[in-house]
Amino acid sequence: MLTMEQKIGDEETSSERVGYVPDPLADPTESTNSDTIPISNSGVLDVNGSTVTSEEIKNYVLRKIKNDKATEQMDIESIYVIPHSSEPVNEYFNPKLLLGLYPTLFCYGYGSPEDKSRPVEIKLREHIRYLLSYNDRRFETNHSFIFVVFNLLQRRDACFHAQLIATKPYFQGSAQEIQSLNRNDIEMALNKSAKNTFSSTANASLHKLLNHIKTIGGRVMGSTYSRTALRTRIHALIYNQGLPSIFLTLNPADIHSPVALYFAGVKLDLDNIQIEQLMTTYKRAEIIASHPVATAKFFHLLITNILDTMIVGGVLGPIKAYFGTVENQGRGSLHLHLLIWLDHEFKPSDLKEKIQNADFREKLKAYLEDIIKEDLDEFKGKRTVENPDSTKIFNLFPM
Repeated sequence: MLTMEQKIGDEETSSERVGYVPDPLADPTESTNSDTIPISNSGVLDVNGSTVTSEEIKNYVLRKIKNDKATEQMDIESIYVIPHSSEPVNEYFNPKLLLGLYPTLFCYGYGSPEDKSRPVEIKLREHIRYLLSYNDRRFETNHSFIFVVFNLLQRRDACFHAQLIATKPYFQGSAQEIQSLNRNDIEMALNKSAKNTFSSTANASLHKLLNHIKTIGGRVMGSTYSRTALRTRIHALIYNQGLPSIFLTLNPADIHSPVALYFAGVKLDLDNIQIEQLMTTYKRAEIIASHPVATAKFFHLLITNILDTMIVGGVLGPIKAYFGTVENQGRGSLHLHLLIWLDHEFKPSDLKEKIQNADFREKLKAYLEDIIKEDLDEFKGKRTVENPDSTKIFNLFPM
């Protein structure tokens, strides 16, 4: 939504026309003798409609209605609202969709995905990756673009797999049963599901519908059913390889990493990091939050190197299998949960029995201390104190 007030009067016209080049309206003779193209200042208010809510517009209208001003003044102070159509916009092969949604991102009206005039066809997913990797980072830092295109990809995945299921012979048998469901059946199922009292055996038609939804949702990235599909794969791996030997969580501290800041565009010499260059914690968190693509690239690079070192490099010894899933925290930061199956003959019951032996316990402790290192001797007697200007280490107890 967009609101603005119209003001009649030319007392501020001269200041509004001040630009980077001479104004041709102020001195037309001078401009005709120059090759300079005049550019006048212009402003756009809330193009994305994010800072003006519907509630604010309603309050604005009510205030205008209750205002005691004259009718002429009321006509001058108008409200402009972007209208919405009663029909949804086609999002398939519609290059004007993103152009209209984000005029400030596609400044010249070109470059939208799925443009048929482009000589080489580019898939939507690849084009979005390209846009999010722009050097000026305008697509990455936009507050809603990444969510809108992600939602487009989700819906396309859902529609594609729904189409595949609809072409299967077994779907034809349950299609008529699904069509027999009415609105009350769906509402009752949703209410019972919210109260954890839903039983799939109560309605066979509804049970078939939910099974199809679960099958489709399992292939849609980021959905609840996709996590269910991952658990099914983990159960299959446990059935094949036995219980995992190690459960590991990798949670990189992106707001404290110079590499993450470097990916976000902060100019740093990674070979010679100065503590003054890292800014305050709040500023670092602000940079990381506003550059989600850079943060994801940092996470991918770090996790790839850790896995190459631990799994391929053999830090943990021979490994039969591993399985990892990526999740995000409340603030959006990524972390990895990893299950590792070591290639040995020990079962959990065997390990529980052998750990009763003192000699085995000492060998196990030596193994763990060999692969897990933590050395704080260098920071003994020191404390890290952060102030708004910089982070410094003070020696509290002289050695």
